Amino acid sequence: MRFGRFMLGCAFLIAGSAIGFVGCSPSTEATTTEIKLPTMQCGSCEQKISTAMKTVEGVKDVKIDLATKTATVSFAADKATVAKIEEAVVRVGYVANDKKADPKAYEKLDECCKVSAN
Repeated sequence: MRFGRFMLGCAFLIAGSAIGFVGCSPSTEATTTEIKLPTMQCGSCEQKISTAMKTVEGVKDVKIDLATKTATVSFAADKATVAKIEEAVVRVGYVANDKKADPKAYEKLDECCKVSAN
């Protein structure tokens, strides 16, 4: 009879009287932050920003609220930082917190996505 046991994030297989070590997967806790997106205008903006944030290694979840112009982002702090997430947003032409949008990326946005707050 085989079954798995998990202890401190490590897996062991127990078969009869033999115990075999399968491996460890250290648990990394997610850090959550809110990022202000004052230049986000519509669903198209929301999609571009969400996609950009998800390209950052370590980002686990992105929830964007168009009404409040904010994103709640969960990420592995050992792989991602708020600055890296902000930079991903800036690179696609939007303001993230106090970081200004990349001017070249901003110019490529649809006209409806451009605002004077840039």
